[in-house]
Amino acid sequence: MINSNTDAVILLNQQGLEVYGWQRITSSTDTEGIIRNGADFSEIEAVQKALQNEEDATGNRQLFIAETEGGLMVFTVSPTFYRGEQVGVAMVGTYSRRMMLELTLNAVARVTLYDTDGNVLDTSLGGGEVGINALYQDAPEKFGDVIGQLKETPEHYQLVARSASREVSLRRLAVLDQNYVLAYGDWRLRGQSFGMYSVALPSNFIVSTVVVSQRQFTAIFSLAMIAVFIGGFFIARRITNPINHLVDTAVAVTKGDLDRRSSLQGRDEIGQLSRSFDTMTATLATQNQLLDQQRSQLSAILDSIVDGIIVLNIQDEIISLNPAGKQLLADLSKDFFSGPVREFSTTSLRDNTGEGITTVSNLLSSSDNRRRPRRYQLGNRVVSALSAPIVGNDEEPIGNVIVLRDITHEVEADNLKSAFITTISHELRTPLTVIKAYANLMQAKSNGHMDDHQKKFIEYINKGSEELEHHIDQLIKISEIEAGTISMKLKPVNVQSLVDGVVTRWQDQFEQKQIGLDASVPKDALWLQADAEQLSRAIENLLSNALTYTPEGGHVELDVRNVNGVMRLDVLDNGIGIATADHPHLFNRFFRANTNVNFAARGVGLGLYITRTVVEMHGGKVHMESELGVGSTFSIELPLVEPA
Repeated sequence: MINSNTDAVILLNQQGLEVYGWQRITSSTDTEGIIRNGADFSEIEAVQKALQNEEDATGNRQLFIAETEGGLMVFTVSPTFYRGEQVGVAMVGTYSRRMMLELTLNAVARVTLYDTDGNVLDTSLGGGEVGINALYQDAPEKFGDVIGQLKETPEHYQLVARSASREVSLRRLAVLDQNYVLAYGDWRLRGQSFGMYSVALPSNFIVSTVVVSQRQFTAIFSLAMIAVFIGGFFIARRITNPINHLVDTAVAVTKGDLDRRSSLQGRDEIGQLSRSFDTMTATLATQNQLLDQQRSQLSAILDSIVDGIIVLNIQDEIISLNPAGKQLLADLSKDFFSGPVREFSTTSLRDNTGEGITTVSNLLSSSDNRRRPRRYQLGNRVVSALSAPIVGNDEEPIGNVIVLRDITHEVEADNLKSAFITTISHELRTPLTVIKAYANLMQAKSNGHMDDHQKKFIEYINKGSEELEHHIDQLIKISEIEAGTISMKLKPVNVQSLVDGVVTRWQDQFEQKQIGLDASVPKDALWLQADAEQLSRAIENLLSNALTYTPEGGHVELDVRNVNGVMRLDVLDNGIGIATADHPHLFNRFFRANTNVNFAARGVGLGLYITRTVVEMHGGKVHMESELGVGSTFSIELPLVEPA
């Protein structure tokens, strides 16, 4: 009776000639097969050894692998005896595809067999050739492409053969629209290496922080399973029970029982495999314990962070968060009963769209948070949100990590500071007005009775009063900006008239410092929908900076152009320039670039901040280019409108 795991039986005489041959039809599941005789097997080395009844440490059975009409087959060759005398040789074969199929039924892995040159002999990946061809009926070349991707080099086989007992070689491969991790082992039967094999596991099979350890474990388990099942196909009934025992152990380890051991002590291949498997399982248990410790340390670190750490998947669903994040979200949810979420901006408590009302979900998933931190007000609470994408091994985003910080106290302190600035600015204006009035009165009533020194003192008083009044005006302006109370009186404005007025007011100051000031405006009229007074001050702030930081004998240009329906106004100087490190901070309030000239130049660092805010309130942009020691260019861009 033919064994259900046997795919071929061949009997040879003492000359190595086939006297009876039976081979199962590939598609058949019973004993239906092809019967033949007459083939000459005498040239096969394993047959020659069996005819000579040669024995080694594992006995007198020989193995060889051959490609048959039905596919790759593993043959066991053994001498046959009658009444104590050898009368020939018996060969029993099993399809490699059957081995891999049964292996697949007992593991999540996909197996590929290689010869010693790295060529693919067979694979169960994608269901093998039959499965791949059925899946890609319109692409018959697909199976060949898969084989090409799986192919290895002779050098890789030699590396695996040398190091298989010490370590597992791994490779990542994207094939059949799936990312796999391949683990390689030495394909050794009865002490003889026939090539190597690989075990492929889908990379998404591993989902926790123990990803490296689980991949090693899966590779170890899969390698052991391959060896077990290949050995299980040998017709010798004496190894069936050890194989089943080892399979049970492997299944238990797969389910997480890392304390399970096979404890098989035989001296044959199964015993060696059992000892190797037990050693690898013990190593895996140790590594798993170390990873658990690392995971606990990482969890403790995250738990100790006072900011809320929230992890979202690609659908913006929360999949993990630390205790601070849980508490913050719980507090935010409670505060929804007292007010909506509103985004802070420099001009309003509402967001840039003018709506400003959102939900916690929108707050967390907002793409704007990925560019820079954003502030949100929820009832009486203010939070800062910043996110960064989480990128997988294939450089594709798999989610986002969000950092939420409660900055309510910081905002309150900032508001108090702004209120103080507003109050002190208004309080300073009253005595300043008195000082200016009396200085002007003294100058008007002197009737020529003042000497040159006294006149100089009056000029100093007037000049200092004007500078102080300018600084107070800037402080009041910034208070209006931060409070969102700045008023904009928009109406059609002729750009040429606006620029001519600004240049006229500043021409004398540039001449006093012997700095040239040239303005260039297109002949064709350009119109803006703007607040002329606010926009004039924004441009004057740029001219003031150019005047301050350009040495005597320098030159400043004010150039206006129409660039595709956008007015571009450039203020160019050949002054001291600005260091690259200061560029990101130039438009921050109270910031002054760190140069030697700054120690002599007067100012509080508000001009550029006010300019940017005013221009942005007009729907425009401000940007700059500068090189230390060469000069600077500040640009304003505003949309043009049709003349009224």
